[in-house]
Amino acid sequence: MALSPAPRPGEPARTEILDESVRHPAVGMVVPYDMALDRELRRFSADPAGAEQLDLLFTRTRFEPMKVTVRQARAISKPRAIADCARSIAETGPEATVYGCTSGSFIRGRAGEQALRRAMRAAVPVPAFTTSGALLDAVRALGAETIATATPYNDAITAQFAAFFAEADIHLMNNANLGLSGRIWTVPPERTYDLVRAADSDRADVVVVSCTNLPTYEVLDALEHDLGKPVISANQATIWQVMRHLDVPYAGPGAALRATLPAPQHQPAA
Repeated sequence: MALSPAPRPGEPARTEILDESVRHPAVGMVVPYDMALDRELRRFSADPAGAEQLDLLFTRTRFEPMKVTVRQARAISKPRAIADCARSIAETGPEATVYGCTSGSFIRGRAGEQALRRAMRAAVPVPAFTTSGALLDAVRALGAETIATATPYNDAITAQFAAFFAEADIHLMNNANLGLSGRIWTVPPERTYDLVRAADSDRADVVVVSCTNLPTYEVLDALEHDLGKPVISANQATIWQVMRHLDVPYAGPGAALRATLPAPQHQPAA
């Protein structure tokens, strides 16, 4: 047990006690060098009271001086480099590893996604996941056969995203993209909301939102309510997949995915 840090000048005294005996499952997170939404991934892991349920341990790929293009997606997703990143977290004893990049994990198709997971497992002998694999598993868990896609990318990368699902016999009904080449994390929630609305189709069972650098936490519940169908985002599916494997209840935004896992149990006060 340890006392909380001393308050700064002018702050009220805090008597909170931190219980160091509480240990959450550790997850090694390999993300691109330009990833700016670590906090959003942590928020998706929270329980109904807002406490994080996973210990997400982040490391980043090597800096690549290029814009968000097909070339960049291929540069940041070489299996050997991703394995080296995963290995850098191995000493912490993670229970799983994740390559948290959508474009990097779909850009070489399903075979490329599988190669990334094999490389991470070889480096750290624990279950390995990718964001694109998590999105595909989420679509399947919902029993969907048709999708609409919303991405922040240009047309060329967006087409590769659709191709990834087509390999799994998930059919694209419509798509919309922002055509951005960088600083995707600065997109305001309102613009993400409008993007997903534009992508939707009456023929799509689910709307899939790509990119772990595109903020979605604030808008998922509203989108599912307004569209009347599941809306799955990259960061949401990434955390959902890990929590599903670790048997940890998912309590984040998105009623559709919440319903696929056991509901969080109420913890009585001590």
